[in-house]
Amino acid sequence: MKGTVALITLGCDKNLVDSEYLLGAIMEKGYLITSDVRKADIIIINTCGFIRSAKQESINTILEMARLKQKGNCKLLIATGCLVQRYRDVLLKEIPELDAVIGTGDFLKFPDLIEQIKGSKLSITENQNVINYDIKKRINTFKYISYVKIAEGCNNCCSYCAIPQIKGSYRSRTIESIKEEVELLVSNGIREINIVAQDTTSYGIDLFGKPSLPELLKALVDIKGEFWIRILYAYPTNIDDKLLEVISSSPKIVKYLDIPLQHISDRILKLMNRPMNSEQIKKLIEKIRNRVPDIAIRTTFIVGFPTESEEDFRKLIDFVKEYRFDRVGAFKYSQEEGTYAASLKPQVPEKIKQKRFDQLMRIQQLISKKNNEKMLGTTITVLTESYDPKSKLFIGRSQKDAPEVDGIVLFKGEKCELGQFYKVKITKAFEYDLFGEVVVPLEKKAFP
Repeated sequence: MKGTVALITLGCDKNLVDSEYLLGAIMEKGYLITSDVRKADIIIINTCGFIRSAKQESINTILEMARLKQKGNCKLLIATGCLVQRYRDVLLKEIPELDAVIGTGDFLKFPDLIEQIKGSKLSITENQNVINYDIKKRINTFKYISYVKIAEGCNNCCSYCAIPQIKGSYRSRTIESIKEEVELLVSNGIREINIVAQDTTSYGIDLFGKPSLPELLKALVDIKGEFWIRILYAYPTNIDDKLLEVISSSPKIVKYLDIPLQHISDRILKLMNRPMNSEQIKKLIEKIRNRVPDIAIRTTFIVGFPTESEEDFRKLIDFVKEYRFDRVGAFKYSQEEGTYAASLKPQVPEKIKQKRFDQLMRIQQLISKKNNEKMLGTTITVLTESYDPKSKLFIGRSQKDAPEVDGIVLFKGEKCELGQFYKVKITKAFEYDLFGEVVVPLEKKAFP
């Protein structure tokens, strides 16, 4: 055994995918993996550098692990990920306990790089081209769900975002490589595939000269087995009739779209360098709901963007009230150096950002409760993920709920199996979660 490694993953699910590939590559080289950082002699932190709070969490985690290096078993402390890609020199200078900083495009070299580190500092952040992975080495974090990254980088130049600087231009994986990975995951018991990228709806634009997510989805639904496919991070410009037809026609693709809209004020959208104005956004939402009537739409908004006025914010609130999204997430604007938005004046004070954030989420909580109450008495399909012996309830998710960010379904059932789909009748509705009981016996499993 070469050593014991602990890997800490911060940030988004795309980071999680990178960590899962990294763990597999490290294990293959003879390292032992532990979840207890106190037992590890090598600690790796996969950092996030997206917004200020994420950067601070990454720095705090590195500092915490640096203390373990001083007093514990840790012999090598390594940072990788987005924060490293942006601030490698600063990190090495300010945190001398770090032995290496390795960028977002070089993590697959980790097993060999670890051997080079001993006795010297290492800094590598040059390569941004890695996109096809060794899927057989991946270690899945969850038992029944998985995230599949279909592309790296981003060609959108939103004025508030540093991701293109960190990740580079958009690069798609081949349909064949993605299909092979999904086949392997499904054969290993995965029941939900969450399609992720910085911008999933631009998939294939570099390979085929046009957005080709519908073609990818058609290839994936042909895979044998009982599993769901969920589309996350769907940039609005490339949501067209062809994509909606594929979503509508396939029982394996959940009726759910995660569409980051960010705002509805035309003035703010223009400053954000977003591709659609308010009228186009509203028409898109109406089109999606008309083409896929039972679809759940999740979106995210930024509050407190530079120069955002009370009038701009009121437009956003009115939009949320009128369109009553199934799921809404919100971010307080983070001033990121090197972006156009960081130079805009006036910047909105933190207290006003927080006030607007709280107001938006209170309104959405009420909308979510009303939306959930419409589910009372209906029967829905639920993927069963865990069991709570104390309450004697099973815990799962419906098509309307993405893992980790949306609600759950608690339900009663006899002899249910984890990792299976069941029909559940909803008897109680809460702000974000639902409660019910199984109406289809075990021998009549409910898919789709």
